[in-house]
Amino acid sequence: MTIDLKSIILGLSLLLNGLLIWYAVQLLKRFLTFQDFLDEFVDKIKEYETHIDAVYNLERFYGDTTLNELLTHSKTITKECENFKIIYLDDEEELAEEELPDEDVEDAS
Repeated sequence: MTIDLKSIILGLSLLLNGLLIWYAVQLLKRFLTFQDFLDEFVDKIKEYETHIDAVYNLERFYGDTTLNELLTHSKTITKECENFKIIYLDDEEELAEEELPDEDVEDAS
C-alpha cells in the first residue's frame, strides 16, 4: 500500500513540476516578446521625433507653434519611453547582479 501511495505522490509531483516548467517557459516567451515590442516602439518614437524635428527646421515651417508643440510632445513621450526602458532594464540588471555574488563566492572556493 505504501508503494502505491509513493507512486501517486511521485506522479502528482512530476505532473505539477511539468506544469510549472511549462508555465515558466510561457511567461519567458511573453516577456521576451514584450521586450522586442518595447524596443521597436521606442525606436519608432525616436524616428517620429527626428522626422518632426526635420520638418520643424524647414524654412517654410520654422517657428510654427503647432509643430513646436508637437515636437515638444514627441520629445516628452520619447523621454518617458526611455525612462520606462531604463527602469525595466535596471530591474533585469538587479536580478542578474543578485545572482553574480553567488557565482563569485563559488569561484573563489
